[in-house]
This record gives sequence, C-alpha cells and structure tokens, in this order.
Amino acid sequence: MVFELLDKRIRRVLAEKKISEPTGPQVDAIPRILDGDHLLLVAPTGIGKTEAAMLPILHSLLETEGKGIKCLYITPLRALNRDMLRRLEEFGEALGIGVAVRHGDTSQSERNRQSKTAPDVLITTPETLQIMFTGKILREHLSRIRWVVVDEIHELANDERGAQLAVALERLARLAGEFQRIGLSATVGTVQEVANFLGGVGRSVRIVRTEVTKEMDVTVECPDVNDQDRDLAGPLQSDPQLVACMRRARDIIESHRSTLLFVNTRDTAEALAARYHVWDEGFKIGVHHGSLSKEIRVEMEEGFKKEELKGLICTSSLELGIDIGTADFAIQYNSPRQVTRLIQRIGRAGHRVGEISTGVIIASNPDEIAESMIISRRAMNGELEELKVRESPFTVLANQLVAMAMSGAVGIDSAYETVVRSHPYRNLSKIDFNSVLDQLGKIGLLFVGNDEFRRSNRGMRYFYDNVSMIPDEKTYRIRDISGRNVVGSLDESFVVAFAEPYATFITHGKTWRIVEMREDEILVEQVKELGSIPSWVGEEIPVPFEVAQEVGQMRRLGNIEDYSGDHDAVEKLREYLKRQEDGFPVPSDDLITLEVGKRLLILNACFGTRVNETISKILSVLLTARLGESVMVHTDPYRIAIELPRDLKPSLVIETLKSIKPDGVEGLVRMVMKSSSFLKWRFIYVAKKFGVVEKGADYRTVSFNRLAEVFEGTPLFEEAVRKVLWEDLDLEKTTEVIRRVESGQIRFETCSLSPIGKAGLEHSKELIAPQRADHSILVALGKRLEDEILYMTCMNCTDQWRMRPRDAPKRILCPRCGGLMVAVLHPYNKELVKLLKKRNLNEEERKEIQRILKSANLVLEHGRKALVALSGRGVGPDTAARILSGFYDNEDEFLRDILSAEMNYARTKRFWD
Repeated sequence: MVFELLDKRIRRVLAEKKISEPTGPQVDAIPRILDGDHLLLVAPTGIGKTEAAMLPILHSLLETEGKGIKCLYITPLRALNRDMLRRLEEFGEALGIGVAVRHGDTSQSERNRQSKTAPDVLITTPETLQIMFTGKILREHLSRIRWVVVDEIHELANDERGAQLAVALERLARLAGEFQRIGLSATVGTVQEVANFLGGVGRSVRIVRTEVTKEMDVTVECPDVNDQDRDLAGPLQSDPQLVACMRRARDIIESHRSTLLFVNTRDTAEALAARYHVWDEGFKIGVHHGSLSKEIRVEMEEGFKKEELKGLICTSSLELGIDIGTADFAIQYNSPRQVTRLIQRIGRAGHRVGEISTGVIIASNPDEIAESMIISRRAMNGELEELKVRESPFTVLANQLVAMAMSGAVGIDSAYETVVRSHPYRNLSKIDFNSVLDQLGKIGLLFVGNDEFRRSNRGMRYFYDNVSMIPDEKTYRIRDISGRNVVGSLDESFVVAFAEPYATFITHGKTWRIVEMREDEILVEQVKELGSIPSWVGEEIPVPFEVAQEVGQMRRLGNIEDYSGDHDAVEKLREYLKRQEDGFPVPSDDLITLEVGKRLLILNACFGTRVNETISKILSVLLTARLGESVMVHTDPYRIAIELPRDLKPSLVIETLKSIKPDGVEGLVRMVMKSSSFLKWRFIYVAKKFGVVEKGADYRTVSFNRLAEVFEGTPLFEEAVRKVLWEDLDLEKTTEVIRRVESGQIRFETCSLSPIGKAGLEHSKELIAPQRADHSILVALGKRLEDEILYMTCMNCTDQWRMRPRDAPKRILCPRCGGLMVAVLHPYNKELVKLLKKRNLNEEERKEIQRILKSANLVLEHGRKALVALSGRGVGPDTAARILSGFYDNEDEFLRDILSAEMNYARTKRFWD
C-alpha cells in the first residue's frame, strides 16, 4: 500500500483521521511525486487530490533541513486558501511543519511574522506571488523553494492570470533553481495542453488521469405551471413558468438535507434569492457569489456546512473545491452552457469517493431543455470542451516586464529567455518582445537601454495598481447602516445607471434602499420589497459551437428519446418542434432559416454564442454598406436578429452571407471591429494594463477614438484586437461555417416568423427577463420607467434640472428661459451639456450633439410620453421615435419594445443606438 512509503509520523496522523485506504489518485500519484516527477493529477472533485499531492511533499519536508519557504501551494481563490490552511494545519501541527497562508486579506502583523519566521509551506494566490518577488527578505525565502503545487490549474490555464503565473514560475525557477511542479486539475478536454502549461518549455510532465467510481446521475426537468404559480407570478414580479421552476427547485431542496442551486450569473442568483425571501421569509436558503463581501460568503459557507441552510444559491464561486460540507443534491437552474461546468457543479453533490453525484437541470423553456439534454449526454460520455491556452498575450508581457524590473535592472536577453520558457510565450518572437518593451519605454513605465531596462517611479505605481490581471471595474462597497457591516460590492456601471438616494436594489438575496452615496461606498438599509437587480462585469457563459450544432442535429433527427429528460420536459420539447414543423422549416445543424417580420429578419443558426456573434458583426457591416443605413443586430446561441431601417428582401441577406469567402473572414472581422463596442471595452482594459489609462479611470471619460488614433499600429492596439478575437469571437469555427455555406453543406430556407424565431424575442435565458411580457409585467415595467431620473437640458440656455417622467407636464418648457427645445440626458451622460457651449467640435462630439437634438425633437413633439420612452436604457432616439409615431397599436406592444430593448441593454451594455 502506498501509505507504507510515507513517514510513520504521517501514517499515525492518517490513522487518527481514520484514513486507512488510499484513493485511486493517491495510489497513482504518491510514488511518482516521491520519485521527483513533475506531475499533473487529473481527477474529479472530492477524491483526495490535495492529499495525493501534499502527503509525499510533507514526507520529504520531514527529511529536509534549513529555513525558508520550501513549498508553495497556489490556488486561484482566497476561499480555497482558507480551506487548504485548515486542512494542512492539522498535518503541520502534528508533524512540526509550519503552514501559513498569504493573500490580500492577510493582516500586516501576520505578514511581518512570515517575513521573520518563514513557514515551510505557504498557501497563496498568483497575485500575491507577484508581490512576494519585490521584497528582499521574501525573495530570500523564495530562493529555497523545492516544490510548487498549483491547485485547480484548469481554472488558470486559459486566461491572463494563468499566463502571468506561467511567467512567474519561470522567474521563480531563475531565482530558486529548478523545483518540482505538481498540478491538480478537474476533468478537462485537453489534458496535454494543461500539462504543457504546468511544465513550460523543456520539462516533461507525467500525467496521472484517475478514473474512480464516481458516477453522475443527471436529469432534465421542465415543470408544468399550476394555479399556485399563476397566483405567485404577480407578487414575485415574474413569469408563471419561471415561478414553476422556482417551486420545483424548492420542493427538491426541502426533500433533501443540503442542496446546491447553481445559476449562471450573479444577477440571477440575486433575483432568485430575493424572490424566495418575498415568497417565504422562513425558507432557509442563502446566496453565494463573488461580489458579496468575504464575511457574507464565509457566513453562507458555514451556515450550509452546519445545515442551518437547506439550500445555497451559487454561481461558479462554488464550482471549485471550497469546503462547504456535504451536499447530497445539486440543482442547475437552466442550462449550464458548457459540459465542464455541469461536471464541476453536479460533482459537488456526493462529494466523497465512490458516491454517485446526483442532480437535476430545471429548464424554463424548450431551448433550455434541448441545450440541457445535449450537455447532459456529453457529460455522461466524457465529451468535454477543449481547453486552449492563449499564446503571447501582450498585456501580461507588459505587466511582467515591469514586475521583473521592480527588483532592479534586468538584462533584455535574460528577460526574453525567461518569458519564452513559459508555455504561453513559447512562440513569442524577439521582434514582438522588443516592440512591447519599447512601448513601455515610450509610455514611461520603464527606462530602456541597449542591454537592460529598469523601472521608473511611474512604473512602480503601475505595478501595485496592476498586480492582478482580472478585468477591473471600479466597485463601490455596500455598507449596512444599521450594523456598519459591508454586505457586498456593486460595479460602477450599475451605480452610475441606477443608484441614487432612496433607490432600491437586491444583493445578498435581500432588497436594500440607498440612504447615502459616498465616494467609494453606498450606505443602505434593508426594506421588504423587490428592487433592481445589479449587473456585474463578465457574466455570460458562451454556448460552445459543438453544443449548438448538436441541438440542431436533435431538431433535424427528432431523436429526443436518446437524451435524458423527464416526461414533462420531453413533451414540451416535442410540442415546440411540432409547432415549428406545422408550416415552417426546422432550423438545424445544416439548415439556416431566415424569418421575415416587420423591419426585422431572424436568422435561425445553430452555431453557438461566439460564432453567431462573429457572423452578426460581419453581416451588420456588409448590410450597412449595401443599404447606406445602419442596422442593429442581436444574437443568442441559436439566432441572429437583424433590426432594419426598412423592410428588406431576405434574398439580399442570403446573398450577402454567401458572398463571404472563408479566407476573408479574419480581414472582415478586423475591419468591423474598428467601430465595434467590443473593441472599445477591450481597448480600455488593455490601455489600463499597459499603464496608458489610470486604473481608477471611468471608461466613459476616456476618448476611445482619440486613444485609438494615437495607438493604432502599436502592440497595445494589436493586443486589443487579438483579445476580442480570442474572448468574444470565434474565427476558426466561423470560417468552418462559411466554408460549409460555400460548398452547399449548409442550406437556406425563408419563411415568416415561426415559433422558434419568436422564442428568441419572447424570452431571455435568465430569471430577470420574463419569458412572456404579459400585461401585468409590462405595466410594472412602464411604472418603473416613469420613475427613472432624467436630466432635462435646455438647448437654449443649457440649464439642467432633474425630472421623473411621471412628474412631467404634457408640454415641457425650460423653467429658466422658457425654451421649447429641451433634451433628455441620463445621469451617466449629463456632462454632455458642456458640448452645447463648445466650439470646434470633433466628429465624435458632433454625433453626440445630433443625438441630443434628436431627443429634444422627440420631447418637443411628444412631451411626457417621450420621457417614458427615453428612460428605457437601450432605447435610442430612433427606436423611441418609432414607438411614439404610432408604430404600435396598443400600450402592450409599446412597452414590449422597451422591454426587449432593456434586455438587449443587459446583454450588450449599449446605452444608445
């Protein structure tokens, strides 16, 4: 038995913990780690991966003399650090081995203690490791490293945090000499890529892939709506079908001991939790996500562990191995979008060796049912998404060059050799390396000489502002005024758009009223009503191309019986497809249907999130060029909806799509991106990471056009483009689709609006977007729009005053000069009033003035009703003009358009057309 290979003191501790038999991963990994191999251990959650890595290291530590940190245990989350400290301290205390944790929450006194008396094992995060390189004493401690364990390495391998860590490990190897590398990973689709990431260039990493008796049992359900659901829909301000899903989830939670309810976004978590509390305050359910304060998250984890909570609504924050005790069931609300997500989430139930992980996906509509069935089948068969490591991100290279210089002058050749030993930068050319280095010199972060470079004072400030590669947006602390405790945080975009004194919003599953707004925090009090749902950056999980294609294949073959779903789910999906078949073509993996509505075209295309986004970008620019007028495009994984300035022959769209050549896809996308909102968001992020824009700067105050003009053709601009291509779009699969269109493998059919096409307009995939905008919901929305704060702006004297649409007179005049031309500005762009006084406007400013004039004309023509339309975020002046010119026959249709625009705003973060 492998435990016999370990020191008898370790065996004694194992016996005290009643661990007598090693798990499969421990049998396979312990001997190889004792032999000194670099090793990647791939296994499901909850089968002793940590012990498999650390027991042989603890054995070796007992035989190793000398002071200093000898083992680094790196995790992607602070919460994991807390768990690892608790688990490893038990061994450390029994064996006389020092174990400590160091991250952003570590107190200064504890940091000082670690500097004076270094622990043998230090648990930390990638970001804290960056800072440790800068201290003279800590560098001395790091020089004695013999082992590095990277936990949950799959979470780091394919993003910028991972690239930063990969370079940091090479810097550590240059400082401490070669050390043993051990990676712990959940099941992933491309194991060799993760092993390459761990080892870097020139090191062989042994892969231990353990299959254990840990099975999954997942079904897909879609509950029928009953009278109770219809009665609750009003008080809960939700759709009856979504209430039915909540009811079914509650029944499951109450029939089990401890249930995890996974959702895909933080706003969905908050929406569900708030509605459960309105429904029944006695229902013992909590909420857990990354924007809640550390204290609240720990409180939720402990409450669930002690079974004070029956259920816990959570996001990906609990996918990883955080210890929350034993969950005996897992629910996924709507499709998890990806196979790896489902395996991680359902794997949290039955979190013990040999136990079956049981769970259910509760789907709210036929699209969700089909997608969930496909993902369940792929999970059962081990068909996981590929994990790809992005090559040579320039943002991380810039960050690491400045980081290297924090300890003194650095040789240029030496820095290049260090960087290219990491897997992400293995193909980085010296030309690209030098161009990024020169860029940093021109910006003023580094002093670059012929053979070496060193940091500037500005470079030092930059380093501490940009230790983390996690995309940052300014956040505001939420402080409960009664207990003075911090409840969580809100992103700046939500605060600017929504927050003002007495406004209400939801967090921690409860509704809070804003009492006072301060520079960096918001004081709140709890109230018993439903408020606005906050939005947070980086929420949506993309549906992979392969999953969307299989949904299309299921539609084509009608083989629903081959998939796992309960009777109600299967019947709802069959009925959905039958309604489509009765008079309409069925869009599938090899058939695109083009549906024609009034100034609207819908391409039903089963290509997934990023491919549809890529095709939509190309189509929008080509159609705009043909029409001479702009078009608006919205996408989901199965549709591309095109809003047109006038009715259009569908054949023109098909011809346009067929005119695209596979070899021209990247060129077209790069051309499109210059006017894309995607590029603006990514460019501002890259500019911050290059030190061009200060970390705390508000992106609305940054002139994208001016910056783009200055930096076009530089590594900074190229990195922004590459980042969009990698994170938001999919050139490879789009080229494959265009090639299949060209060869005739993908066909086209046209029809009027069909059930499948309408489904994309009628529902969003999250709780806060009602599936059907029934009259009560629309009236509630209209009421909320009437309560929006608008800044009325006189075009004559530039006077500004605040007004709610409900308080507006029929005819709106300036109270100061009596002027009739009164424009509407939202709080986030009220400063545009300054443009009215400015001469010599640039092109961007002239466009803003045109928008202001449009809104003034609408107010002049339609008075109070115009304010209601313009208060809908995402409703631009042109859309408002359509609304107000009698385009709709009744109030419901008028409000439904605003609702659709609001949902689009939530997805695309566009404020105006």
